[in-house]
Amino acid sequence: MKHTVGQLLEVVYRYFPRGIGGPDPHQFWQDDSQRERTEEHARLVAARIQASKDERWHAMRRRISERFPDVLLMNRSLHLPAGACDACYSFTVDLPDAPDRRTLWFHVSFLAPYYVVYSYRMIDLVMPPVGFVVPYGINFSISRSALGPDLVLSPDDERLHSATVTRREFTFDLAPDERHYATWIAHEIESTFGCQPMPPEVGTALVPDVVVSMRGATLYDCLFTIDSQWVEPSPPESGAVVTLDPSSLTERFITVLTVLRAHYQVGILLDLPRMIQQMPEPYRQSFGLYWSASTDGFLHKDKMLEELARMRPHDESPKTLRAMAAKRELEALVASWDGEGEPPAAMVAWASRFLASWPVDSIADLRADPPMT
Repeated sequence: MKHTVGQLLEVVYRYFPRGIGGPDPHQFWQDDSQRERTEEHARLVAARIQASKDERWHAMRRRISERFPDVLLMNRSLHLPAGACDACYSFTVDLPDAPDRRTLWFHVSFLAPYYVVYSYRMIDLVMPPVGFVVPYGINFSISRSALGPDLVLSPDDERLHSATVTRREFTFDLAPDERHYATWIAHEIESTFGCQPMPPEVGTALVPDVVVSMRGATLYDCLFTIDSQWVEPSPPESGAVVTLDPSSLTERFITVLTVLRAHYQVGILLDLPRMIQQMPEPYRQSFGLYWSASTDGFLHKDKMLEELARMRPHDESPKTLRAMAAKRELEALVASWDGEGEPPAAMVAWASRFLASWPVDSIADLRADPPMT
Protein backbone atom coordinates (compact mmCIF):
# COMPACT_ATOMS: atom_id res chain seq x y z
CA MET A 1 0.00 0.00 0.00
CA LYS A 2 1.04 3.57 -0.64
CA HIS A 3 0.20 4.71 2.90
CA THR A 4 0.60 3.44 6.43
CA VAL A 5 -2.41 3.25 8.74
CA GLY A 6 -1.06 6.30 10.57
CA GLN A 7 -0.95 8.31 7.35
CA LEU A 8 -4.51 7.24 6.50
CA LEU A 9 -5.67 8.37 9.94
CA GLU A 10 -4.21 11.81 9.23
CA VAL A 11 -6.32 11.94 6.05
CA VAL A 12 -9.45 10.93 7.98
CA TYR A 13 -8.95 13.60 10.64
CA ARG A 14 -9.00 16.29 7.95
CA TYR A 15 -12.62 15.38 7.13
CA PHE A 16 -14.04 13.88 10.33
CA PRO A 17 -14.03 15.82 13.62
CA ARG A 18 -12.71 14.08 16.69
CA GLY A 19 -14.50 13.74 20.00
CA ILE A 20 -18.07 14.24 18.75
CA GLY A 21 -20.75 11.57 19.15
CA GLY A 22 -21.34 8.45 21.16
CA PRO A 23 -23.67 5.48 21.61
CA ASP A 24 -26.52 7.44 23.26
CA PRO A 25 -29.46 7.66 20.79
CA HIS A 26 -30.92 10.55 22.76
CA GLN A 27 -27.86 12.64 21.83
CA PHE A 28 -27.90 11.74 18.14
CA TRP A 29 -29.54 14.93 16.89
CA GLN A 30 -27.31 17.18 18.96
CA ASP A 31 -24.17 15.26 17.94
CA ASP A 32 -25.12 15.37 14.27
CA SER A 33 -25.83 19.09 14.41
CA GLN A 34 -22.53 19.78 16.18
CA ARG A 35 -20.62 17.69 13.63
CA GLU A 36 -22.17 19.56 10.71
CA ARG A 37 -20.89 22.88 12.09
CA THR A 38 -17.22 21.82 12.05
CA GLU A 39 -14.51 22.77 9.57
CA GLU A 40 -13.86 19.08 8.94
CA HIS A 41 -17.42 18.43 7.83
CA ALA A 42 -17.44 21.50 5.58
CA ARG A 43 -14.25 20.17 4.00
CA LEU A 44 -15.91 16.79 3.40
CA VAL A 45 -19.00 18.36 1.82
CA ALA A 46 -16.79 20.39 -0.52
CA ALA A 47 -14.87 17.25 -1.48
CA ARG A 48 -18.11 15.46 -2.34
CA ILE A 49 -19.34 18.27 -4.56
CA GLN A 50 -15.99 18.54 -6.29
CA ALA A 51 -15.85 14.76 -6.84
CA SER A 52 -19.27 14.79 -8.48
CA LYS A 53 -17.89 17.08 -11.19
CA ASP A 54 -14.98 14.78 -12.10
CA GLU A 55 -15.53 13.64 -15.67
CA ARG A 56 -13.30 10.59 -15.09
CA TRP A 57 -16.03 9.11 -12.90
CA HIS A 58 -18.74 9.50 -15.52
CA ALA A 59 -16.52 8.33 -18.39
CA MET A 60 -15.45 5.21 -16.49
CA ARG A 61 -19.05 4.15 -15.90
CA ARG A 62 -19.77 4.52 -19.60
CA ARG A 63 -16.79 2.32 -20.50
CA ILE A 64 -17.89 -0.36 -18.04
CA SER A 65 -21.42 -0.37 -19.46
CA GLU A 66 -20.06 -0.69 -22.98
CA ARG A 67 -17.77 -3.58 -21.96
CA PHE A 68 -20.54 -5.47 -20.13
CA PRO A 69 -23.86 -4.67 -21.84
CA ASP A 70 -25.49 -7.76 -20.31
CA VAL A 71 -25.28 -6.52 -16.70
CA LEU A 72 -27.16 -3.81 -14.85
CA LEU A 73 -24.75 -1.14 -13.63
CA MET A 74 -26.25 1.18 -11.01
CA ASN A 75 -24.75 4.52 -10.03
CA ARG A 76 -24.99 4.66 -6.22
CA SER A 77 -23.52 8.16 -5.92
CA LEU A 78 -26.32 10.34 -7.23
CA HIS A 79 -26.28 12.24 -3.92
CA LEU A 80 -22.75 13.62 -4.33
CA PRO A 81 -23.68 16.86 -6.16
CA ALA A 82 -25.64 17.87 -3.05
CA GLY A 83 -22.62 17.24 -0.83
CA ALA A 84 -24.41 14.45 1.02
CA CYS A 85 -23.22 11.04 2.20
CA ASP A 86 -20.07 8.99 1.61
CA ALA A 87 -16.44 9.69 0.81
CA CYS A 88 -16.37 7.61 -2.35
CA TYR A 89 -17.84 6.86 -5.73
CA SER A 90 -20.09 3.79 -5.51
CA PHE A 91 -21.64 1.59 -8.15
CA THR A 92 -23.02 -1.93 -8.35
CA VAL A 93 -23.08 -4.64 -10.99
CA ASP A 94 -25.89 -7.21 -10.80
CA LEU A 95 -24.72 -10.57 -12.05
CA PRO A 96 -27.03 -12.01 -14.72
CA ASP A 97 -28.74 -15.31 -13.86
CA ALA A 98 -27.08 -15.54 -10.42
CA PRO A 99 -29.21 -17.93 -8.31
CA ASP A 100 -28.53 -16.20 -4.98
CA ARG A 101 -29.20 -12.61 -6.13
CA ARG A 102 -25.54 -11.63 -6.15
CA THR A 103 -24.36 -8.09 -6.64
CA LEU A 104 -20.81 -6.80 -6.97
CA TRP A 105 -20.16 -3.57 -5.08
CA PHE A 106 -17.39 -1.14 -6.02
CA HIS A 107 -16.32 1.83 -3.87
CA VAL A 108 -13.64 4.26 -5.04
CA SER A 109 -12.50 6.78 -2.42
CA PHE A 110 -11.92 10.37 -3.47
CA LEU A 111 -10.17 11.17 -0.18
CA ALA A 112 -7.38 8.60 -0.59
CA PRO A 113 -6.19 6.55 -3.61
CA TYR A 114 -7.91 3.28 -2.72
CA TYR A 115 -10.89 1.20 -3.76
CA VAL A 116 -12.89 -1.76 -2.43
CA VAL A 117 -14.64 -4.61 -4.25
CA TYR A 118 -16.88 -7.17 -2.59
CA SER A 119 -19.76 -9.51 -3.37
CA TYR A 120 -23.14 -9.08 -1.75
CA ARG A 121 -25.69 -11.86 -1.83
CA MET A 122 -29.02 -12.81 -0.25
CA ILE A 123 -29.68 -16.35 0.97
CA ASP A 124 -33.12 -17.59 2.06
CA LEU A 125 -33.31 -19.85 5.13
CA VAL A 126 -36.48 -21.45 6.58
CA MET A 127 -36.48 -21.23 10.38
CA PRO A 128 -38.97 -20.99 13.28
CA PRO A 129 -40.11 -17.40 13.88
CA VAL A 130 -38.44 -15.61 16.75
CA GLY A 131 -41.48 -13.43 17.33
CA PHE A 132 -44.42 -11.64 15.79
CA VAL A 133 -45.58 -8.11 15.16
CA VAL A 134 -49.14 -6.82 14.81
CA PRO A 135 -49.62 -3.48 13.02
CA TYR A 136 -52.49 -1.94 14.95
CA GLY A 137 -51.82 1.78 14.81
CA ILE A 138 -48.71 0.87 16.80
CA ASN A 139 -46.45 -2.04 15.84
CA PHE A 140 -47.03 -4.43 18.71
CA SER A 141 -44.31 -7.03 19.23
CA ILE A 142 -45.20 -10.46 20.64
CA SER A 143 -42.75 -13.16 21.67
CA ARG A 144 -43.14 -16.63 20.20
CA SER A 145 -43.74 -18.13 23.65
CA ALA A 146 -46.69 -15.80 24.30
CA LEU A 147 -48.61 -16.77 21.18
CA GLY A 148 -51.47 -19.18 21.82
CA PRO A 149 -55.24 -19.72 21.50
CA ASP A 150 -55.94 -16.65 23.66
CA LEU A 151 -54.31 -14.46 20.99
CA VAL A 152 -54.76 -16.08 17.57
CA LEU A 153 -57.73 -17.78 15.95
CA SER A 154 -55.70 -20.59 14.35
CA PRO A 155 -52.68 -21.44 16.54
CA ASP A 156 -51.80 -24.43 14.31
CA ASP A 157 -51.40 -22.25 11.21
CA GLU A 158 -48.10 -23.23 9.57
CA ARG A 159 -47.18 -19.56 9.11
CA LEU A 160 -46.90 -19.26 12.89
CA HIS A 161 -44.31 -22.02 13.09
CA SER A 162 -41.95 -21.43 10.17
CA ALA A 163 -40.77 -18.40 8.24
CA THR A 164 -38.23 -17.54 5.59
CA VAL A 165 -35.26 -15.55 6.83
CA THR A 166 -33.28 -13.65 4.20
CA ARG A 167 -29.67 -13.54 5.28
CA ARG A 168 -27.58 -10.81 3.69
CA GLU A 169 -23.97 -11.81 3.29
CA PHE A 170 -20.92 -10.23 1.77
CA THR A 171 -17.44 -11.46 1.05
CA PHE A 172 -14.19 -10.09 -0.29
CA ASP A 173 -13.37 -13.56 -1.68
CA LEU A 174 -14.99 -13.46 -5.10
CA ALA A 175 -16.26 -16.51 -6.96
CA PRO A 176 -14.85 -17.35 -10.44
CA ASP A 177 -17.88 -15.93 -12.28
CA GLU A 178 -17.61 -12.74 -10.20
CA ARG A 179 -13.91 -12.35 -10.95
CA HIS A 180 -14.77 -12.32 -14.66
CA TYR A 181 -16.33 -8.89 -14.13
CA ALA A 182 -14.38 -7.66 -11.12
CA THR A 183 -10.90 -8.12 -12.62
CA TRP A 184 -11.63 -6.01 -15.69
CA ILE A 185 -13.46 -3.34 -13.69
CA ALA A 186 -10.72 -3.19 -11.04
CA HIS A 187 -8.13 -2.61 -13.78
CA GLU A 188 -10.34 0.16 -15.15
CA ILE A 189 -10.56 1.78 -11.69
CA GLU A 190 -6.80 1.61 -11.21
CA SER A 191 -5.98 3.05 -14.61
CA THR A 192 -8.57 5.82 -14.24
CA PHE A 193 -7.83 6.99 -10.70
CA GLY A 194 -4.38 5.58 -10.01
CA CYS A 195 -5.56 3.81 -6.88
CA GLN A 196 -5.03 0.46 -5.16
CA PRO A 197 -7.32 -2.01 -3.40
CA MET A 198 -7.54 -1.55 0.38
CA PRO A 199 -7.45 -4.94 2.12
CA PRO A 200 -9.91 -5.72 4.95
CA GLU A 201 -7.20 -5.93 7.60
CA VAL A 202 -6.46 -2.25 6.93
CA GLY A 203 -9.96 -1.02 6.17
CA THR A 204 -11.50 -2.46 9.33
CA ALA A 205 -8.93 -0.74 11.57
CA LEU A 206 -10.65 1.54 14.08
CA VAL A 207 -10.24 5.31 13.86
CA PRO A 208 -9.58 6.64 17.39
CA ASP A 209 -11.93 9.40 18.64
CA VAL A 210 -14.23 9.34 15.59
CA VAL A 211 -17.84 8.16 15.87
CA VAL A 212 -20.24 7.36 13.01
CA SER A 213 -23.83 6.14 13.44
CA MET A 214 -23.36 6.00 17.22
CA ARG A 215 -20.41 3.57 17.00
CA GLY A 216 -16.67 3.63 16.57
CA ALA A 217 -15.59 4.40 13.00
CA THR A 218 -13.27 2.32 10.81
CA LEU A 219 -11.08 3.43 7.93
CA TYR A 220 -13.61 1.87 5.57
CA ASP A 221 -16.37 3.98 7.17
CA CYS A 222 -14.47 7.23 6.80
CA LEU A 223 -12.71 6.75 3.46
CA PHE A 224 -15.63 5.03 1.74
CA THR A 225 -19.13 4.76 3.28
CA ILE A 226 -20.83 4.05 6.59
CA ASP A 227 -23.72 2.30 4.81
CA SER A 228 -21.90 -1.00 4.29
CA GLN A 229 -21.35 -3.82 6.75
CA TRP A 230 -17.61 -4.30 6.81
CA VAL A 231 -17.48 -7.27 9.19
CA GLU A 232 -18.86 -10.68 8.29
CA PRO A 233 -22.16 -11.31 10.13
CA SER A 234 -22.56 -14.29 12.44
CA PRO A 235 -24.88 -17.07 11.26
CA PRO A 236 -28.47 -16.33 12.26
CA GLU A 237 -29.48 -18.12 15.45
CA SER A 238 -33.18 -17.35 15.24
CA GLY A 239 -35.85 -16.85 12.66
CA ALA A 240 -37.71 -13.90 11.31
CA VAL A 241 -40.30 -11.68 12.94
CA VAL A 242 -43.61 -12.55 11.28
CA THR A 243 -46.29 -9.92 10.71
CA LEU A 244 -49.79 -10.95 11.82
CA ASP A 245 -52.87 -9.39 10.30
CA PRO A 246 -55.35 -8.20 12.96
CA SER A 247 -58.01 -10.35 11.26
CA SER A 248 -56.12 -13.45 12.51
CA LEU A 249 -56.43 -12.39 16.17
CA THR A 250 -59.07 -13.29 18.74
CA GLU A 251 -61.65 -10.72 19.77
CA ARG A 252 -60.22 -10.73 23.30
CA PHE A 253 -56.75 -9.81 22.02
CA ILE A 254 -58.19 -7.06 19.81
CA THR A 255 -59.77 -5.44 22.88
CA VAL A 256 -56.39 -5.55 24.67
CA LEU A 257 -54.64 -3.93 21.68
CA THR A 258 -57.33 -1.24 21.48
CA VAL A 259 -56.76 -0.21 25.08
CA LEU A 260 -52.97 -0.39 24.74
CA ARG A 261 -52.99 1.74 21.59
CA ALA A 262 -55.01 4.45 23.33
CA HIS A 263 -52.72 4.21 26.37
CA TYR A 264 -49.53 4.67 24.35
CA GLN A 265 -51.07 7.32 22.11
CA VAL A 266 -51.79 9.48 25.15
CA GLY A 267 -48.17 9.09 26.19
CA ILE A 268 -46.70 10.05 22.82
CA LEU A 269 -49.00 13.05 22.51
CA LEU A 270 -47.81 14.35 25.87
CA ASP A 271 -44.13 13.65 25.16
CA LEU A 272 -44.02 15.02 21.61
CA PRO A 273 -43.33 18.68 22.57
CA ARG A 274 -40.28 17.59 24.58
CA MET A 275 -39.01 15.42 21.72
CA ILE A 276 -39.34 18.25 19.22
CA GLN A 277 -37.65 20.71 21.56
CA GLN A 278 -34.60 18.45 21.84
CA MET A 279 -34.16 18.31 18.07
CA PRO A 280 -31.95 20.80 16.24
CA GLU A 281 -34.04 23.39 14.39
CA PRO A 282 -33.43 22.01 10.85
CA TYR A 283 -34.97 18.65 11.79
CA ARG A 284 -38.09 19.90 13.54
CA GLN A 285 -40.18 20.38 10.42
CA SER A 286 -39.45 16.99 8.86
CA PHE A 287 -38.94 13.99 11.07
CA GLY A 288 -40.41 10.54 11.49
CA LEU A 289 -41.30 8.27 14.39
CA TYR A 290 -41.24 4.49 14.53
CA TRP A 291 -44.00 3.68 16.97
CA SER A 292 -43.70 0.27 18.62
CA ALA A 293 -44.42 -1.50 21.90
CA SER A 294 -44.27 -5.05 23.21
CA THR A 295 -47.11 -7.05 24.75
CA ASP A 296 -47.78 -10.55 26.02
CA GLY A 297 -51.43 -10.23 25.02
CA PHE A 298 -52.73 -9.13 28.41
CA LEU A 299 -53.25 -5.86 30.26
CA HIS A 300 -51.24 -5.39 33.45
CA LYS A 301 -52.90 -2.96 35.82
CA ASP A 302 -49.87 -2.05 37.93
CA LYS A 303 -47.67 -1.46 34.87
CA MET A 304 -50.28 0.74 33.19
CA LEU A 305 -50.75 2.85 36.32
CA GLU A 306 -46.98 3.28 36.69
CA GLU A 307 -46.67 4.40 33.07
CA LEU A 308 -49.63 6.76 33.36
CA ALA A 309 -48.13 8.29 36.52
CA ARG A 310 -44.91 9.05 34.62
CA MET A 311 -46.73 10.87 31.80
CA ARG A 312 -46.23 14.62 32.21
CA PRO A 313 -47.24 17.66 30.13
CA HIS A 314 -44.45 19.65 28.48
CA ASP A 315 -46.49 22.62 27.32
CA GLU A 316 -49.99 24.06 27.64
CA SER A 317 -51.18 23.71 24.06
CA PRO A 318 -54.77 22.58 23.32
CA LYS A 319 -53.39 19.22 22.26
CA THR A 320 -51.58 18.73 25.55
CA LEU A 321 -54.59 19.81 27.64
CA ARG A 322 -56.80 17.38 25.73
CA ALA A 323 -54.24 14.58 26.17
CA MET A 324 -54.03 15.27 29.91
CA ALA A 325 -57.80 15.01 30.20
CA ALA A 326 -57.68 11.68 28.35
CA LYS A 327 -54.91 10.48 30.66
CA ARG A 328 -56.99 11.22 33.75
CA GLU A 329 -60.01 9.41 32.26
CA LEU A 330 -57.97 6.31 31.44
CA GLU A 331 -56.23 6.43 34.81
CA ALA A 332 -59.59 6.35 36.58
CA LEU A 333 -60.78 3.41 34.49
CA VAL A 334 -57.62 1.40 35.13
CA ALA A 335 -57.65 2.20 38.87
CA SER A 336 -61.25 0.99 39.22
CA TRP A 337 -60.53 -2.30 37.41
CA ASP A 338 -59.71 -5.36 39.54
CA GLY A 339 -56.91 -6.29 37.12
CA GLU A 340 -58.27 -9.75 36.38
CA GLY A 341 -59.24 -11.25 33.03
CA GLU A 342 -60.25 -9.24 29.99
CA PRO A 343 -60.30 -5.43 30.02
CA PRO A 344 -63.71 -4.21 31.20
CA ALA A 345 -66.21 -3.14 28.57
CA ALA A 346 -66.18 0.48 29.82
CA MET A 347 -62.41 0.72 29.32
CA VAL A 348 -62.60 -0.75 25.79
CA ALA A 349 -65.48 1.58 24.89
CA TRP A 350 -63.52 4.61 26.15
CA ALA A 351 -60.41 3.59 24.17
CA SER A 352 -62.46 3.07 21.01
CA ARG A 353 -64.09 6.50 21.34
CA PHE A 354 -60.75 8.17 22.05
CA LEU A 355 -59.07 6.61 19.01
CA ALA A 356 -62.05 7.42 16.76
CA SER A 357 -62.20 11.04 17.91
CA TRP A 358 -58.44 11.61 17.68
CA PRO A 359 -57.03 9.45 14.89
CA VAL A 360 -53.26 9.47 14.63
CA ASP A 361 -51.88 7.98 11.42
CA SER A 362 -48.94 10.29 10.79
CA ILE A 363 -46.60 12.87 12.28
CA ALA A 364 -48.91 15.59 10.94
CA ASP A 365 -51.77 14.12 12.99
CA LEU A 366 -49.62 14.11 16.10
CA ARG A 367 -48.67 17.74 15.66
CA ALA A 368 -52.15 19.00 14.81
CA ASP A 369 -54.49 20.41 17.43
CA PRO A 370 -57.20 17.96 18.54
CA PRO A 371 -60.57 18.07 16.77
CA MET A 372 -63.40 19.78 18.57
CA THR A 373 -65.80 17.47 20.38
